[in-house]
Amino acid sequence: MSDKSEFPVLNAKRIRPLNRQSPKQIFRHFYIFKPLLLGLLIAQVLSTMSVYRSNAELVQMVDAVTRAGYLSVPNQNIAQELGTFSAAFFGGLFFTLTIGACLSLSAFAIAWIWDRLLKRRDILLLPVLAIWVGCIGSVNSEGLCRIATAYFLLIPIVVFATTLYWLPEQRDEKMGLKIVVHLIILIILAAVASSQLNSNFFVRIRDNLLLSNPVGRKISNLYYDYTLHAARVFKSQDQRLIRTCSLAFTDDATLQQQLETALLDNDYLVLDRGEPTDLDIIRVGDQLDFKIRIWTIIQTTPKEFLEYPREILRGFSEQSDKYVFFRWFTFLSLFMVSGIVLYLSVYAVFRIICGFFMDSTPASVAAGMLCLVAGLALLVPLYFGSEKYADAGTLAQGLSSENWRERVIALRYVAERRTDISSLPGHTRMLESPHIPERYWLAKALRFSRSREAYRELLMLMHDPSFNVAYSAIQALGQRGDRRAVAEILPLLEVSDNWYVQWYAYRAIRKLGWCQGK
Repeated sequence: MSDKSEFPVLNAKRIRPLNRQSPKQIFRHFYIFKPLLLGLLIAQVLSTMSVYRSNAELVQMVDAVTRAGYLSVPNQNIAQELGTFSAAFFGGLFFTLTIGACLSLSAFAIAWIWDRLLKRRDILLLPVLAIWVGCIGSVNSEGLCRIATAYFLLIPIVVFATTLYWLPEQRDEKMGLKIVVHLIILIILAAVASSQLNSNFFVRIRDNLLLSNPVGRKISNLYYDYTLHAARVFKSQDQRLIRTCSLAFTDDATLQQQLETALLDNDYLVLDRGEPTDLDIIRVGDQLDFKIRIWTIIQTTPKEFLEYPREILRGFSEQSDKYVFFRWFTFLSLFMVSGIVLYLSVYAVFRIICGFFMDSTPASVAAGMLCLVAGLALLVPLYFGSEKYADAGTLAQGLSSENWRERVIALRYVAERRTDISSLPGHTRMLESPHIPERYWLAKALRFSRSREAYRELLMLMHDPSFNVAYSAIQALGQRGDRRAVAEILPLLEVSDNWYVQWYAYRAIRKLGWCQGK
């Protein structure tokens, strides 16, 4: 038997324990999220307040329009839900995750750079202060906007100050490496996403990432349920589906009737004085004053208005629009910041998990790489949908494919090129497809069909359980120009509990020549 000395003796000093971090060490690196969450909290409070107020005004408008005998959009089914706190809260998330996130991230980045790279030199903050003051001035350039101003005042100040307060004194020597890794990952993801950036980018996200699975459908429904009424906060008069107005005349019934007709043709519903209105028209001598509450926006003559009602009402909308900059900044935030917010959220989860197995720097790099893999996995499906077909035979093969994604690609191709789908085989079986994107694009394609059956098929899809399919079919019916559809769509407007369906239904019947009347 061999002696024990023949076996090597392990040197305890050479054995290195697994270099893991304690929970305290892991969360020490998450100081970034404290000021950001505080900024988002402020944004959520402001957005909930503004959406709640807008919803209350909308509910009053719906009641007044209904009492006056007009068709209201949204209808009473939707209005009952708008007065709740949950509608305001979830609607406010749209602003929190766009402009709130953009201002919070910007303020944090400026504070971090000023502290870590610029050594807190006051003079180097002057350009940033100039831009900040310029933004506040732009927000109020068309009139005082209190809530919008509060976004640009409170969020940057609070996030900037708390970032400086919570920044750890100990500087991370490898912070430069971590920043470079994150920048490279974000650039790669942005490059992959931008390669597919076109008018169908968000439609592809919806079709391939959201509507293709139960969780995605819930997210999609949440977006559609709460963004349409939230967006009303900053919409101009011209961007709203229905507007209300009042006429102050006592001596010329004929002129008043002519003005009412012109206003109704442009979806301005005439209500009695004292009702909540978007526009008050008052005759002063030979002039018409177009007013919002006590402020006169434009003046014109009755003759000029009756000759050019659409142009004058558009001018009224433009001159009364106080949210031009705020609206632009919100949509800019939607495109630029939403991806960063998603990246940070996913990174936080991966970073916590990796921190239990690795040291700080490897854990940060590993979490970033996992985000890259996850991001690429999500973006890969967006590359589906740009197929080109050499002839009708290959297009027919695409429509008959066993893969539903390939059928959707073919349907999109048919719709975008306005091909008559009735000349291609197999489209009728798609009416019963279990896949929402397939039925959605079938409705789009049926718009250009010259078949007599296309009208009946669109009526069937108009009652689809998915509102995405329903409003696509309604839009197609309006675009086909068949006035028979008005009688089919009108009842849907009164009973539907989906605002998007009502919105498209109203636009469809207006396109088909229907007009409001008491």
